[in-house]
Amino acid sequence: MNRRKFLIETGALTTSTALAGSGYLVIEDQNMKPAPKLKDRILADFHAHPANYHSQEETLGMLTRRCLIGLSWLDYPGAKTILTYEQALGLPKVTEIDSGLLARIDNKHKTGYFIKTQELQPEQNIVHLLALGCKKYISKELDAKEAIKTIHQQGGLAILNHPYVTVNRGSRIIPYRLINSEEEKEVEEISSLVDEIEVFNAQNINPTFGIVVPNMKKANELAQELTERQGKIGIAASDAHRRLEQIGITGIYLPEQDLCWESIRNNILTKNFERYEQYVSRWSFINGMFFS
Repeated sequence: MNRRKFLIETGALTTSTALAGSGYLVIEDQNMKPAPKLKDRILADFHAHPANYHSQEETLGMLTRRCLIGLSWLDYPGAKTILTYEQALGLPKVTEIDSGLLARIDNKHKTGYFIKTQELQPEQNIVHLLALGCKKYISKELDAKEAIKTIHQQGGLAILNHPYVTVNRGSRIIPYRLINSEEEKEVEEISSLVDEIEVFNAQNINPTFGIVVPNMKKANELAQELTERQGKIGIAASDAHRRLEQIGITGIYLPEQDLCWESIRNNILTKNFERYEQYVSRWSFINGMFFS
């Protein structure tokens, strides 16, 4: 689908035409900025899918923003364009902190970190899980409970991603949807088994004013309520889709000293972190989801 056809179908072209010169400002509604840098703390954006087709210089610039970036592998055909942990290891000036799991990268007097993560949607379930701290990728043929058990057996953490949003299977245009009331039962059950819940997903915006694509901000509100019911704090993540400017705009702050997987794991389990929340802009969202 080309850009013009998408805009026509979603009503965005009509809206921007009616707004004339202000149309672009309505679409580019969020001035995205890298999260603030805090002393002795580092922002962790564990759930992100940056593209692997950018230039090496652009990729290095993204990875050295003094963030901890989760390079989240996806097990579906379109994921071939997503930068993986294994691919990032081939970049210059990379030093592994935990073999096969966590690395440091330096470029032009700037430093960043990246970690191997996986976004998993078990074929039998509607939930999405983030496997954090697992050296081996998890099979989507496992159901959600088995996947969580396998993550824990590897010494990893299981995060419930965007609990009120799931893949709209079979659709080539709109790849996701809000869950229904029946599916909420599964979400409630799985949320009691995971280590944390993604309470803020930066992609959950109202991208086309409720036309064709629903207003997804409600999903974050429901996730907040779910997190409170389960006695968790909740993490934030960009869920960046290929667009490098989305990386590190949101996440959780962790202690930076002696950064390693064990310290990350312990700080999350003991709730020693704070969220920083920021949405992507409509323009970046549309480009990342449909045109990148």
